[in-house]
Amino acid sequence: MRSIQLKTTPFAFLALASIGAAQGPPPGYYSSVDTTSAATLRSSIHAVIDDHTRFSYTSGSTDTWDILGLAQRDPSNSSRILDVYRNRSFVRQSGGNSFYNREHTWPSSYGFPSNVSSNMPFTDCHMLFLCDSGYNSSRSNKPFGNCTAGCGELTTDANNGVGGGSGVFPGQSNWTSGSFTNGTFQANGFRKGDVARALLYADVRYEGGNHGVTGVSEPDLILTDNTGQIAASNTGQNESVAYMGRLAVLLDWHFADPVDAFERTRNDVVASYQGNRNPFVDHPEWVDCLFLALCEPGASYCSPAAANSTGQRGTLEGRGSAVIADDDFRLLANQLPTQSAGFFLCSQTQGFITNPGGSAGNLCLAGNIGRVVGGQILNSSFFGSFAVAVDFTSLPQPTGSVSAVAGETWNFQAWYRDAVGGQVTSNFTDAWSVTWQ
Repeated sequence: MRSIQLKTTPFAFLALASIGAAQGPPPGYYSSVDTTSAATLRSSIHAVIDDHTRFSYTSGSTDTWDILGLAQRDPSNSSRILDVYRNRSFVRQSGGNSFYNREHTWPSSYGFPSNVSSNMPFTDCHMLFLCDSGYNSSRSNKPFGNCTAGCGELTTDANNGVGGGSGVFPGQSNWTSGSFTNGTFQANGFRKGDVARALLYADVRYEGGNHGVTGVSEPDLILTDNTGQIAASNTGQNESVAYMGRLAVLLDWHFADPVDAFERTRNDVVASYQGNRNPFVDHPEWVDCLFLALCEPGASYCSPAAANSTGQRGTLEGRGSAVIADDDFRLLANQLPTQSAGFFLCSQTQGFITNPGGSAGNLCLAGNIGRVVGGQILNSSFFGSFAVAVDFTSLPQPTGSVSAVAGETWNFQAWYRDAVGGQVTSNFTDAWSVTWQ
């Protein structure tokens, strides 16, 4: 295992955060991730996010109160925080208070109950959230699950365009029933994905063994639908293997509540202290491969792309097969402005040029760059996307086309017309790298 050396000072991050937009992962952070299969994806992600820097739960210096207070700042008022379940805006406190406290989305009683320096997950801020104290008590250590109209309701406040209302299931409320392992807690609809991705992170970050820097032992945290395994983990003692869930529900919540700006900023803040990121906030598409074995050929890089006129960031995905004999590899560009012209580029060399030719985006290719399918001009149509099938016998370069060769790695990116700040310009998606087989 290796140590990640990405930690910046809190003040350095605040200077970035004042810009008002999430920064995303630094270039190359995920370059070693292998999406060939669920097994290679799991092991390579774990190697990237493992061995983070631990901060104290409570101390006279920087602790989890400080980190979470910045991570969950109210976008409408930076001196306040938004809690995870109630969506209430509280005045930010520098330490403990009677209004909000810290919620372990993976309850510490399931595998790591002690607040000691050897318990890495206890203070892991990717899994910790500031939470209304009463709502935290209502959740207790119940597994996440889907409730019914017969469950008890925990309403949300209307803040920043979400929350509010009550009396109608599910509405924008939280719902709960039962107690302890036999209970169920259903998070509100606009934070379902946040808590789901926190637990998906835990499943990959903690796989047993020892911390690569401190040498302390770590638990193997596993998501499951087996309530018997979950119940057996609720011992109140450190466990080498511990279970939590419910996995199927958390996967549904991940897809139902996509990553938003609040969650991206939260990921940035935690990463600026701990030195590791939640990969499922940066790459939600990896959940398909890792937990459902629906893997894509290749991997994205140079992500996230620059925001476009829709407020979104253009994405590029490879679909089909990287096996040359299958003759089935397609490129799909998404989250583009509608009715926008564009095309795909390719090269065997990766690069990074900011705003080339006055573009609003970043070119992530270098060397001999060609236009896929003879420079065919595509249109994003009403859906804001376009796609093309790659011809393995005709990969373009400036001097002509070449055939794909097994073992070669090729990189792709989409260019498209855009209008940012009222000015007609162009933009780029993130990029996709694939090694032919």
